[in-house]
Amino acid sequence: MSELCARLEHFVDGELPPVDAENFRHHLTRCATCESKMKELLAMELLADDALNVAGEAPATGPVVIPGPPAWRRKTWLMMVPLALAAGLATLVLVSRVDSQPDANALWLAQAPTRSMEARLTHPGADRYRPHEVMRSEGSAPRPLPMREMAQLEKAGDSRGVAMAFLLRGDVGQASAHLGTLPPSPDLDSDQAVLALQRKDWEGALTLLEHALKAKPQHPQALWNRGLALQGLGLWLKAAESFEQVAALKEPGWSQEAEQRARQLREKAEQERKDWKGTKQDCDEMVSGQTLLTEQQVQARPGLSRLCLYDAMRAAASAERVEALRPLAVLLDRKDGGTHLEDAVRRAARRDFRVRAPLAAEYARLTRGQLKPEELESFLTRLRDARQEDILLGALLFVKDARKYEQEYRELALATRDPWFALLAEEQQARADVLRGQATRAKERLGTALRACGGDGQWNYRCLELHRQLAEVEVVLHHPVEARIQALAGLERARRGNEWAKELRVVQELGQIARYHGRLYLARAYLEDALLRMPVPCSDPKLTELAHTNLALAFYRIHDFASAREQIDRVARCGQPPELPRAFVIADLAHTEYRREGDAELLSRGLEVLRTSLSKEAGEQPLLKHIEGRFVIEQDRRRGQALLRQAITDAAPLLGSDGDARKARAYSYTSLILDAARHGELELALNLFAEERGLPVPERCTLGVTVDDERTAVVVRDTGGRLMGGYSTGRREPLTTVEGLVPSNLVEALRACPSVDVLARPPVQGQAGLLPPEIAWTYRVGGFRAHEATSPARRLVVADVVPPPEMHLPALRTWSPLESETGDITLLKGISATPSHVLEALRDTTEVQIHAHGIIAPDEADGSMLVLSPEAESGRFALTASDLQGQQLQGRPVVLLAACHAAYSQEYFHETFGLPVAFIEAGARAVLAATQEIPDSEVSAFFEPVLARIREGVPAALVLRDARQDWLRGHGGTWVRQVLLFQ
Repeated sequence: MSELCARLEHFVDGELPPVDAENFRHHLTRCATCESKMKELLAMELLADDALNVAGEAPATGPVVIPGPPAWRRKTWLMMVPLALAAGLATLVLVSRVDSQPDANALWLAQAPTRSMEARLTHPGADRYRPHEVMRSEGSAPRPLPMREMAQLEKAGDSRGVAMAFLLRGDVGQASAHLGTLPPSPDLDSDQAVLALQRKDWEGALTLLEHALKAKPQHPQALWNRGLALQGLGLWLKAAESFEQVAALKEPGWSQEAEQRARQLREKAEQERKDWKGTKQDCDEMVSGQTLLTEQQVQARPGLSRLCLYDAMRAAASAERVEALRPLAVLLDRKDGGTHLEDAVRRAARRDFRVRAPLAAEYARLTRGQLKPEELESFLTRLRDARQEDILLGALLFVKDARKYEQEYRELALATRDPWFALLAEEQQARADVLRGQATRAKERLGTALRACGGDGQWNYRCLELHRQLAEVEVVLHHPVEARIQALAGLERARRGNEWAKELRVVQELGQIARYHGRLYLARAYLEDALLRMPVPCSDPKLTELAHTNLALAFYRIHDFASAREQIDRVARCGQPPELPRAFVIADLAHTEYRREGDAELLSRGLEVLRTSLSKEAGEQPLLKHIEGRFVIEQDRRRGQALLRQAITDAAPLLGSDGDARKARAYSYTSLILDAARHGELELALNLFAEERGLPVPERCTLGVTVDDERTAVVVRDTGGRLMGGYSTGRREPLTTVEGLVPSNLVEALRACPSVDVLARPPVQGQAGLLPPEIAWTYRVGGFRAHEATSPARRLVVADVVPPPEMHLPALRTWSPLESETGDITLLKGISATPSHVLEALRDTTEVQIHAHGIIAPDEADGSMLVLSPEAESGRFALTASDLQGQQLQGRPVVLLAACHAAYSQEYFHETFGLPVAFIEAGARAVLAATQEIPDSEVSAFFEPVLARIREGVPAALVLRDARQDWLRGHGGTWVRQVLLFQ
């Protein structure tokens, strides 16, 4: 008997620490001695359990009480049931209760008059209707599993039933394990979504449920659970729609409850809208000189109330009216601390109203939109001359270009010594930064300003605007993960402050960010809910434009061109010319059957308005040129080509600082390449692939490939210089894999090549499986750069990392150099292997090895991240692609990312964002990384010989191909197929 066997009874009694218990569970499934002993213990425990249950069912005629098993024992047996089943003890469980009858009610907890789980499960036994009731007791003991019935499910191979029984008792881990053995199906998606709902992962649940409903639109459990997921996201009206779909199915019990839920959600949403609209109407009346807001309104919406008070002071026609506002000022000061508003009232009341009153009246007209744009400049001049600084401070916010008076505004704002205006000054300067093309500076400014925003709710309104504006800046910088984080923070503040209008705007922006990030189900949920919140079409043209256009883009990305057309036709009914995103959709649809006769005129009108409203230095200008060229090339090739070429030229000076300029360049090359391939001009297409990367025209052994929605263009130059290629429009769904993307005849043409340079454009770039493993090939990311062969070798190894303990990541094997290795090696290990130390050490190295865990965390970083040792002060542990931006790797190193998922990248239509590309752009000459998991025990055996041959000067593509083939023949581990080379 091993030492572990002696722990069996302690395990059964629940006396082992969690780590020891987990280790024993693994031992139990492999030890025959423990299995035999377990049978005896199970038999005794079941007999005791039966006796206690019988005693518990007897009528209570006297003072004697026989207690049931203690909570800790019930919990232990809850964990032991799956072990007993896995160990083949089902027979024991069955024969131990031969005199008992199956009890389905006990299995599905159906004996209770109500259900405690809000979600619905797909197993028929677990989906019987009972009213939902929230249990007030948080600490109630888990209800025991009926082992006879569990064994019957196991014997019948009903893994779903076993999973449901565990899930009903709150054991998400065991439920997940059993569901993981089932084949894909709508039922499985729905049940796995329930697991996500239990974790409050509303977005993950929604994605699973939409997938289920795509396969089976009337799936009752998925519709119900989708309502719960949408409710968790705070999207009441979309949630109500989903419950109404359940109600329409007429299921006894479920339909009635669904109808009630839908009604309550609609009432809640309508009440929120009415309350805010009522406060806003009273606010406008207060600015016009009527009754003050009530204390209840101020308490509910302090941000809106403060905004209204400032306007009311500026629009007050007399000192008496200003003094009448003092109680409101005192009330708001009490909420935020200080006497800023009361002081402002005192200053305003002392003004000479013979001078101020006419200006106050004109300001009131300005707030109501009654002052013409050409009158605004004259008004500002008169305010300056009259030294009415507080009114001037408000009026300057109506100037569209924040750059025009940014310094004047800042001086006036800071002179008030009011924190509200100090934060507002940072917002205004950040807007000016963005208009100047200095988005990074705007990000830094807003991030600094947000440090003044604590968690106590003080200055909540201004802080939500800072979060919202920073989200917009992150979108400009092409950082959708960071944008989402900021937008969610803004959404939480909007809901905390009961700011219905701000919440509506942030919800729309979250939809836009989700669409931009490729989360199309989430994008639709946010955007469609936003539209439902605006019951009158076109009541807010700007928000209507934003929502419908982003929905159109979301539909377009999934190749639902008909729905995309429907969305832009809806917004066109509002009558305003298209904004830039809608112009993009019109241009995109030009190559499809959904182009309309009036599109050319509509697009021309929109582009004309946009060109005059945008700064001439903005990257959006070449983007507008691209949109025009993209549309025109479908009718007039030569003119379209000229426009696209002009867009590329105009974007060139702005590429380093403007994301829109980079988009204009990339998208224009896409249109030109597809146009050339469609017309059989393969030489031109390949030249365009090379030109985009700054490469000479390839003479041999090159593959160029690009996809754009349903269109694909592939060009090959074989070892003899012969050109071949293809163009297709047959893709009906978004690209999910690149395997088979290159036609077989073109693959065969490349087999004779020593190695192949792949000029793949986003979103193909960085994906595994584009060419077979027996071909040597590399993703050519940038142009060829001279490498100083005579520079001394300086190697950096990052190993033995200590991840944050809360991540529960297992320790990796200790790295040690081979005996034959010589040269200058810097080893960063243990707690010293922090992100800052690694970035500093990277600069002068010629070879880099990073041995660490790699994880994909879509909510925290684009692409994957490397888990390093945490920084002592900040706790930061991740090395991401964003961290490498702006770095200069002077040693032009070969980089090995020996981490799982290190080559995983977030693909956008204009660029691929991930660690390998970031390393290349920082100066690395080659990067080796895998897109999937790699076994720790095999890393050194595979990669060390690869690096050794590269040091000898053998081309990296040949080295990787040879090592991969040798490994597949000798070891069979298929993970090496996912190892990619970037150069």
